[in-house]
Amino acid sequence: MRSAPKKKGTAATKKSRKTKGPRSKPKAARNAEKGGGAAGDENDGSSDDETDNGPYCLCRGPDDHRWMISCDVCEDWFHGECVDLDKEVGEKLVERFVCPNCTDGKRNYTKYKKTCSLPGCKNAARLYTKSVKERSVFCSNEHCDAWWASMIATLPTKAASKTAIEVLTQEDLIGLLIATADKGGWKLGDKPFGNIEGLWANGLPTRPDVLSEEEQAFLQTSTAERLALGNEIVQYKKMMQLLDWANSRRQAAIEAGKFTKDSCGYDWRLDAVSVRVQFAAWLDSPDGQAVFKAGKLEAPLDNTHTHSTTNNTNITNNHTTATTTTSPTTTTHSHINNNVADNPVDPAIRGTCDRKRCKPHAGWYKLLMGVVRVLIKETATAAAAKLEAEGALRSAAEARYERRQLENNYVEVLSED
Repeated sequence: MRSAPKKKGTAATKKSRKTKGPRSKPKAARNAEKGGGAAGDENDGSSDDETDNGPYCLCRGPDDHRWMISCDVCEDWFHGECVDLDKEVGEKLVERFVCPNCTDGKRNYTKYKKTCSLPGCKNAARLYTKSVKERSVFCSNEHCDAWWASMIATLPTKAASKTAIEVLTQEDLIGLLIATADKGGWKLGDKPFGNIEGLWANGLPTRPDVLSEEEQAFLQTSTAERLALGNEIVQYKKMMQLLDWANSRRQAAIEAGKFTKDSCGYDWRLDAVSVRVQFAAWLDSPDGQAVFKAGKLEAPLDNTHTHSTTNNTNITNNHTTATTTTSPTTTTHSHINNNVADNPVDPAIRGTCDRKRCKPHAGWYKLLMGVVRVLIKETATAAAAKLEAEGALRSAAEARYERRQLENNYVEVLSED
């Protein structure tokens, strides 16, 4: 199929604005663009002065002198009506136009300029000028003044607020702006209070009467809870380390020929992973201390392993299958390689599951690692929330303390009756 011919009329010439108004080039200019050399070709139809048959746009229609805009990707031309784009918006606010066919939502999409901050104004803000000093969220200084006038008008006048207490009036704000004009101006974001240096040390005030008793109790409780959450995260990190060591031990057994790639390799000491209380008890045991002192997972110190379950379990020991019924609280894992009197187990795989394609422990590394990551994320989020609450309390207490110091209020007892 032949590609669409290049535009002969006004849209054929790429313009800096990439938009086209309802007018076309003179006939002589179009003939010169064709390269025919005969500027006055009589065979050229006079209808070319009116329309260019194209095809263009989504509608694949002609250039019929409606407003059009060019796509920065495919460089085809589109009628504003077909792409639902107003002429005023396209000429003033479109920084980069991408047609619907080329839009992918990632790299190619239509970019608009920020409009003026004055409500109702559709002109572009002066954020795209080369000079940084001239940049503004308004399109002109007049609109900047109009916005400030509208904001000041929302404040009460001094005459209307005679009976009010601590009310910012129009006259007060204008006086504040004028008084600070020579000092670099005054910003609405400046904090009037809470700028005392050295007021806090290790989260506690260095001066008296900054915190109330309730606030002190809140900070102490929150700090203790946050410290406990931090200790939990440390335990979860150790769980992840134990999982990595167990996986490394399985890989070493495979390389040594003790296991195949289908072998499970689950270590019974991973039963405590994701259970914080049980894991903490194992860490305090001789086996746990030996593991983290050595920095790797080796054969366990104990030769037997039991843990809680409520089901009867089919278990294997050295490739011998048996069914053992135990109490509701204890089941012995005979499929775990443990030393027995007549058949000692190789230390490289002792304490691990040697089943191939083991269903009870399927995907144990990824599964347990994912659980621990979720626990770390939840614990860190809770600790961050407590830290944020503590910071908000300190900021409020600091602002209150400084305001009291500046006001210098006192209570005079007139009568003890």
